[in-house]
Amino acid sequence: MKIFATQLHILPKDDKTHVNVCFDVPDGLKCLTVRTSYAPKYEYDEKSCIDLIDKGLAMQDIAQELTYEDKRRCIPLANHIAWSLHDSEKNLGTEHRHAPDQTHIISQSYASNGFLPTTIKQGKWTLTASINGMVTKFIDILVEVNGYQEDLDYPTFDGYGEEYTTNDSKDGCRSWQRVEMHCHTVASDGDMQPKELVQNAIKRGYKAICLTDHNTTSNVDEVKRYGEKYGLVVAGGIEWTTFWGHLTVLGGNSDIDWKSITPSNINANIIRARQLGNIVTLAHPKRIGSPLCMGCHNRFKITNWDYVTSYEVWSHYNPNLSPANKYAKQEWISLLDKGYRVCALYGYDWHAPDEGGPSYAYTYLGIDGKLSQDSICSAVEYGRSYITMGYEVYISLTDGAKTYGIGDEINVGRYMLCINAKKCEDYPYDSILEKIIVTGNVCEEKTFDFRGSEIKQEIFIGDNGYLRVEGVGKTQGESADVFIASPIYVKEVML
Repeated sequence: MKIFATQLHILPKDDKTHVNVCFDVPDGLKCLTVRTSYAPKYEYDEKSCIDLIDKGLAMQDIAQELTYEDKRRCIPLANHIAWSLHDSEKNLGTEHRHAPDQTHIISQSYASNGFLPTTIKQGKWTLTASINGMVTKFIDILVEVNGYQEDLDYPTFDGYGEEYTTNDSKDGCRSWQRVEMHCHTVASDGDMQPKELVQNAIKRGYKAICLTDHNTTSNVDEVKRYGEKYGLVVAGGIEWTTFWGHLTVLGGNSDIDWKSITPSNINANIIRARQLGNIVTLAHPKRIGSPLCMGCHNRFKITNWDYVTSYEVWSHYNPNLSPANKYAKQEWISLLDKGYRVCALYGYDWHAPDEGGPSYAYTYLGIDGKLSQDSICSAVEYGRSYITMGYEVYISLTDGAKTYGIGDEINVGRYMLCINAKKCEDYPYDSILEKIIVTGNVCEEKTFDFRGSEIKQEIFIGDNGYLRVEGVGKTQGESADVFIASPIYVKEVML
């Protein structure tokens, strides 16, 4: 039966806003379909597109120039609308694929990508159109809602393999585990079904992944079930995908409605997420994006970095060669210099299997005890991480009585610094480590040639601050960072 139908006429003043459509659902239904259709999708006019691109670039805070030809390659520009659904009691999730014509299905046994299955409750429901990016002079939207007293035929998925992995972490021990920190499924704009993501992660040698679909947690439980079956640890999370920037929130404890997040309340929402027990990471903060839609580039004014646990120093493809990531690294170092303790992470922002595509990096986390969602969050909380183009790295400081590592806090004094690295046998890309650099604000910078053997160096630390280690060399024939480790921190000297 037809429950509801309406049309919306969206104008440029509605860009970067949430437009709500309310409708009443009668009793006795087992399934709803919500069709959303909008036009036009694209802007083709070259002058209009170039003007919009220039306007978008003017809001970025990086000195990355695009030539006229670079801008022309972005044409046509696309309108982007995401859809969220709220029944009479709770948020059911968000669809983030931006296709102009879609039919969303909700029932107790099945829900379309991005939404949670639920019993169809009588009452007032709300469909929200989030206008992430508007590039045309108007958008006409059609919404149609139909109800059914019987279930429909729902799709099934399988055939992605039966690969297993082993969790070799142990209680009472610290181990360094390969973890992908930023993954998507078909629940948002990814191409992988839950089982497919788990199988591909195992094939890449990950021991754990963090699921961070855009503005929905609808696939977290299913990905965790497949993870448990095949031995892969899955940490549940979400990517707050706002008009002004993206943050990943891990831990599954957030009660924050992403649609309520604005530049004026972002700091309060980060604090709230942390108080609930989550870790909060600034995602791909310097990426230009569409280049003017979706909030990929961070424009939030974060005023208290004490509540931000981590920062995507590297993100996406070819991370150590990306100009955007060079600016991200600079900002991360500036935060360390100001005294903030912010963990360095790599987020592949994994959307598709794309084997054989552009290069990616690894994040290794120092896990205390068994690898789990809680121990992943704890490792990030205490800054036990390094990001790498295919090298396993071992860094320690010893004073003769105790040994310290990445993320630890040490006293002023004299230490033996030990650094070693070895190439991951399964890393599929060309990467050569040539030099290791010891830097920070507590010692003079030192550079060592790396010849495959352990580097040992006595070092005196006489002030509070931080010490960090990075490796440089070549990837794909270009000079670049090969690994970056989070700092070892030095306790404040008491006068």
